[in-house]
Amino acid sequence: MILSCSGWSCSRLISVSDVPGGNPVARNDPEHYSVDFLVCPDCHCTFCDRCVPRSPFHAARCKDCSGELVDGTRRPMVVVAPKAECVQRFDAGLEFGRAGRPAEALAAFEEATRLRETYISAHFNRGIALKMLGRAADAIVAFGRAAQLDPSHAQPWYDIGGTYRQLGDLPRAVEAYNRALAVEPLFIAARINLAVTLNDVGRADDAIRACDRAIQIDAAQVAVDEIPHARAFAYGAKGAALLKLGRDAEALEAIDLALADREDALTYANRATVLQRLGRHDEARAATQRAQQLG
Repeated sequence: MILSCSGWSCSRLISVSDVPGGNPVARNDPEHYSVDFLVCPDCHCTFCDRCVPRSPFHAARCKDCSGELVDGTRRPMVVVAPKAECVQRFDAGLEFGRAGRPAEALAAFEEATRLRETYISAHFNRGIALKMLGRAADAIVAFGRAAQLDPSHAQPWYDIGGTYRQLGDLPRAVEAYNRALAVEPLFIAARINLAVTLNDVGRADDAIRACDRAIQIDAAQVAVDEIPHARAFAYGAKGAALLKLGRDAEALEAIDLALADREDALTYANRATVLQRLGRHDEARAATQRAQQLG
């Protein structure tokens, strides 16, 4: 049997085998497989030995619900038992969220955190529901609690950054994206959003460096997250920063690389601007028309 690890951004598979020491194929490929894992009796999540290492000094805790993990060999007994009450409320919140009912989702997540104050994913999803309800400041507090409970999780800092951008507080957004990248340097969405925000606050040179690193991560295929057209977003952000610095020929090159991968109105608008500066007026008009069509 093959299971997925529940750790954030973990792509390792968990091999469950009756063979002593684990399936030899999995045992000989530790980059992609784990034969040693833990399971949560409360939410039934499974974690590989890298995401949650065993410790002789304290009980390992679930990175989802913060329940006490047990050895993976006990999984057959765990999965037939009901989930903990707090997890049942959390799962209901997810269903409400999928149904487009954020107020009811929020109530369910708040009940889950009332039952277990250290429920990491409930705090995080509470933040999402609060943001959907227009309560951005409260969402930041909820995301912050999730980050505090699991300092190894970069996603809450990313969402804090996005929420600060929504509020127009760009310096704090920059700080939050940097916190996310301090936790996980290969978080490409955080790096691209950092680049865009740096450019917005007038730090175009820093934005270009962030874009170049995002492009390197994408080319090496080592990003921990998957976002469609990451290359296009990175080149588009780089083109915008180069445009701001007046480096028009380089900006056009980056913009054209972005558009070769994905068309969007803003990048075409930037292309029109740079072409106008370069005196290529017919091409600039065509780019403006395409931007309007896509806009």
